Amino acid sequence: MKYLILVIIIALLWVLGPVIGINSIVFFPNAIAWITKFILPWIALYWLIRLVKVQEKNRGIS
Repeated sequence: MKYLILVIIIALLWVLGPVIGINSIVFFPNAIAWITKFILPWIALYWLIRLVKVQEKNRGIS
């Protein structure tokens, strides 16, 4: 269900972008590049910290 909502939002942005003044062909690749550059490293850092915490917890039990 959440993927359907995501697809609908992307389709609306694609269609309504030119009306608002956004070039959709340029916007989406730039958005993907921005997400890759700024958001994914934070997600990776979050999961690395969780991994370290789990490893420390398991080491303390043994």
